[in-house]
Amino acid sequence: MKSAHVIGMGRLGHHLALRLEDLGIAVQRWNRTPTEGIPSLAEWTAKTQPDAVFLTVSDDAIQPVANSIRHGLNSSTWLIHHAGSVPKDTLGPTQAPTAVLWPPMTFQTDVTPDWSMLPLIVDTEHSAIRNWARNLTPNCTDVQGDARSELHLAAVLMGNLTAGWLGMVQQHLHDRGLDARALSPLVQSSVLRALDGLALNHVTGPAARNDRETLTRQADFLETHDSRGDLTQIHHILTNRILTHHGHDPLPPLQGTPQRD
Repeated sequence: MKSAHVIGMGRLGHHLALRLEDLGIAVQRWNRTPTEGIPSLAEWTAKTQPDAVFLTVSDDAIQPVANSIRHGLNSSTWLIHHAGSVPKDTLGPTQAPTAVLWPPMTFQTDVTPDWSMLPLIVDTEHSAIRNWARNLTPNCTDVQGDARSELHLAAVLMGNLTAGWLGMVQQHLHDRGLDARALSPLVQSSVLRALDGLALNHVTGPAARNDRETLTRQADFLETHDSRGDLTQIHHILTNRILTHHGHDPLPPLQGTPQRD
């Protein structure tokens, strides 16, 4: 690849354009809202016929942007988007090779990503794109079909919802005049150990060792002091998951919680 257009100058687009230039690729930047030195997409033209066009716009803008530029591309120009949950065919009917190159990471404007370690999920039928993606980062995972959507859901469950759970515990402690930062080393150690394999096998604590007295005391405390109630319910669900994984009986249902058949 010698030339590319990057459409969308958010955090991903900014870093992707710099990475392409590091690889010796001539990059033309575009933005839906014109900014200093970056022309508006309304002025877009493919008369130079870049080797690839990367759409780093928001998920809901991928289809309309693809529709607005697709007619100007020749059949050899790659058309690529980077959204984990957006279908590849959103790029539309085109003879051009298409792909999704999704980095399951959060980008920060002022922090250059480590491209030697950055993960990239590669969804394409075109071997040339699949092989080239290793130039962006060697840490590529090839997927087909629904696998990318499943990985995106897992990214939400393991990333966003983990942060949500930690936030709930932090707020609970804050409400009781305690600082969760005292537990940061424990959390960091637990997460690193969990990511080393099947996390449930690495869990320690009262549920893993079936310490019913401690579990009951902690559950009773939460039911009394959890003003919102959601911390109590999630604690109960996750505790039972650990208990059953380690061959122990689950805790009795919470009062007022309907049992499943």
